Amino acid sequence: MALSELYEVTQYQICDLLENLQQIEKLKNKDIRILLDKISRKYGGKVVNK
Repeated sequence: MALSELYEVTQYQICDLLENLQQIEKLKNKDIRILLDKISRKYGGKVVNK
């Protein structure tokens, strides 16, 4: 599996996980954005609120 394919699969898995969390835990978009921001800051990034 090429690296770009791995990124694509990982992206789909993350999206599926977030959708499941949103449905099961009744998370709002703001809550998901906060979770993603916490994760991305570990790697030197940040989630932009558009």
